[in-house]
Amino acid sequence: MNSVYSSCAEIYGKEWMRIAVCDDVQADLDEMRHQLTEVWPEAEIDTFIQSMELLQRVKWGGRYDLIFLDIIMKPENGIELGRRILEEVPDSKLVYVSNSREYGPEIYELNAFFYLLKPCETEKLEEIRKRFQKYQEKRIVVRLNKDHMENVPFHMISYIENEHNNLLIHLTNGSFLRIRESMQRFMENLDERFLRVNRGIIVNMEAIERMDSDSCRVEGLIFMLSRKERSELRKRYNDWLFRNAMGEWES
Repeated sequence: MNSVYSSCAEIYGKEWMRIAVCDDVQADLDEMRHQLTEVWPEAEIDTFIQSMELLQRVKWGGRYDLIFLDIIMKPENGIELGRRILEEVPDSKLVYVSNSREYGPEIYELNAFFYLLKPCETEKLEEIRKRFQKYQEKRIVVRLNKDHMENVPFHMISYIENEHNNLLIHLTNGSFLRIRESMQRFMENLDERFLRVNRGIIVNMEAIERMDSDSCRVEGLIFMLSRKERSELRKRYNDWLFRNAMGEWES
């Protein structure tokens, strides 16, 4: 079993790239749209000057690959708006935009995809695009049976569960794959976003909803952290959150 890197288009067909931008200052909203159009000319970009309009669009089933949120907005700031969006679509990729670095701790909690400082530099937007493409492309090949191989994008894996001599790969769409493989060997083919929290569970840190002192929650399920490694596991998760938000982690 080997990690592979291939285009999503080869496996799932080309998906339409959709980006949402929300800012209550019209000039900033127009400028961000202009910059994103230059960096992502093939993307469909929806702009929202009212936070509630974006939230309603998400509630009505609007799906966005990336959502850019200004932090200082009224009546609801970007931090609270992000929380409400994640309640509707937990795997949303949020990019926060601000004039200040002071909101770092809040965005770590929300596992932000990126933190941009105004005025936004085109180079930073290009970095976000590059990082998003890598995030989408990284995947693993698994053999389901003698004649069937499956390409599984890393971002679609929420957690892996050890079941006797099998592994159950639980996916973000609610389905799972069953393969015959050892936990250790499977772990060797994953990247740094995956954390083996105990002997029988590997979690995708992007899917962690909450990390407590002795456990973590993924898709509403509570997984206990290994007693001997609790401190180290929490440290690795917090380090990953920090690097992820600052754009220092290459997926």
